[in-house]
Amino acid sequence: MVTARELACTVLVQVMDEGAMSHIALREALDQATETFGMEGRDRRFATALVQGTLERLLLLDAKINGLSKTPVKKMKPWIRELLRMSTYQLLFLPEIPASAVCNEAVKLAQKRKFHGLKGFVNGILRNISRDPSLPDVDDSARYSQQEWLVHRWEESFGREQTEIMMQAFFERRPLAVRRNTSIVNADTLYASWERDGLTAEPVPYVPDAWYLKGFESIDRTEAFRKGWIQVQDVSSMLAAVAAAPEKGASILDLCAAPGGKSMHLADLTGSGGSVLARDLTENKTRMIRENRERAGFTWMKVEEADARVLDEDLIDCMDVVMADLPCSGLGTMGHKPEIRYRITPEAIRELAALQREILAQAWRYVKPGGVLVYSTCTITPEENQENFYWIAENTPLIPESLDAFLPEALHSETTAKGYLQLLPGIHKGCDGFFVSRFRKMER
Repeated sequence: MVTARELACTVLVQVMDEGAMSHIALREALDQATETFGMEGRDRRFATALVQGTLERLLLLDAKINGLSKTPVKKMKPWIRELLRMSTYQLLFLPEIPASAVCNEAVKLAQKRKFHGLKGFVNGILRNISRDPSLPDVDDSARYSQQEWLVHRWEESFGREQTEIMMQAFFERRPLAVRRNTSIVNADTLYASWERDGLTAEPVPYVPDAWYLKGFESIDRTEAFRKGWIQVQDVSSMLAAVAAAPEKGASILDLCAAPGGKSMHLADLTGSGGSVLARDLTENKTRMIRENRERAGFTWMKVEEADARVLDEDLIDCMDVVMADLPCSGLGTMGHKPEIRYRITPEAIRELAALQREILAQAWRYVKPGGVLVYSTCTITPEENQENFYWIAENTPLIPESLDAFLPEALHSETTAKGYLQLLPGIHKGCDGFFVSRFRKMER
């Protein structure tokens, strides 16, 4: 039998010491524990909270532990390191859990994993923290668990106040956002389905036919999900397809489409009289897209493996809309992929910006004269966003087009009039950090 704490600690080791992505490692571990041991919803939620919270507060937790331990956190054995981090998170941020339970369960886990010689060390550190669960006096980098260079960069770009709002927003929990596939189900049928499944829905900001859902144990067990009536998608991601605004019957290419949310949205908007070609680099990625397509029955959507850096001459001047939501640093998604903050480097950002331009140098060629290119990312760096926006404008026959005709008035600004929108967590409520821009190809 595996407990919620043991599962969480195992996932933390996979993420922080083996390079796994938290949302994938956690989902796989929970599915296995449910299938093998019948892990119930309460334990699943607890394990999820431990993984998410520990990763979000990692640098602050390390500062607290290092203040009491002669052995620095970085030099500890991986299992002991993650066990202490996870337990310290409970002591500092989950006061409803008795401190004695946290300490006792940590010692039991150390013994279960054959660290008998370290159980006294674990117990001593945690007992000391339980006697003084105050937060350590640290700088903003540790307080918000962000790399110091990144905090400084954001403060230079957005100012201190806006940066703090954004970093605080990464800690906030948002309900699951879903969008109605309007081409296959009406709103009344959807609402009735949710009522049968005991779900509650609240409209999301900025996007019609989309809601935050609550009241489910697992979204894939709900009728609406199984029948393909809804698509799980972040609000900011929905705005990319909204900005594309394809007409009914349009031909669409989504270059880097996995897991398929934008492709599904575009397919829903263009309808069965149109066509969507969703591509990505690997079999694993295209499999995710196919699963979404088959669930909704979007037969007018085709999925292929392809390298977006390589020009496909058969598609030149063929597409009404090209969606270029490209690989990026993902800094805007820290709210649900918190480990990103510890892995990104300035060098990686520059490399990703160069990769994006390599893809964009081919992407514009697929747009028909008079057609549209949407360039978007889920990050908040100027190299990957504004600088590439201006690169497209200066190096291709595409011209920026105002977003104001497509976005709700609440999002209109000086930059949307120019053709791009930079969403910031905490500033734009309910959104990840996300960049969207729109271009039109000049008629010959």
